Amino acid sequence: MANATIRVQFGNPDGSNGSDASGHLSAEVDTRPSGMNGGRSSFSPGETVYILVYKTDNVSITDTICSAGSLSAQGTTVVTVSEELMFEDADTATLGKPARSNLSQSVWYGRSLGALTLQSDKVTVKASSKGVGVAKVSYDALALVYALSSPATLNGETDFSILALIKGSAS
Repeated sequence: MANATIRVQFGNPDGSNGSDASGHLSAEVDTRPSGMNGGRSSFSPGETVYILVYKTDNVSITDTICSAGSLSAQGTTVVTVSEELMFEDADTATLGKPARSNLSQSVWYGRSLGALTLQSDKVTVKASSKGVGVAKVSYDALALVYALSSPATLNGETDFSILALIKGSAS
């Protein structure tokens, strides 16, 4: 069983994820500049916050719960991800999110370990040779979209946090 939790802060602008060995499940607030929250990571009471949930094909969402307000599924979206992979005296590294398809671009910073191949689990990347290296990669990831609707106040407070729990099970 895997869980992903995310805390969304409502109120003043100043102010997770989970996985297991047999699958990937993670969640994050959509902070992309062109995303559903318009690049924002701070929200006012009463607003709706969009959350992106990433999972491997072998993980099923079993429950979604939030500490206040409501959490509802809104479909899917494709997100282009760019990240650095660290090869630590190895020929494999792990992506931060499951890739929807093969890597669309990769650049080695310094020492090259050769061609990169996405493995069948969609999160492991294998280099041609073992070594120490850093590769910047880009790929598309499929995200489940959830809307967290916040109340205007909680117990008379207008600065508060809401916890969203996305539960998953790996098969």
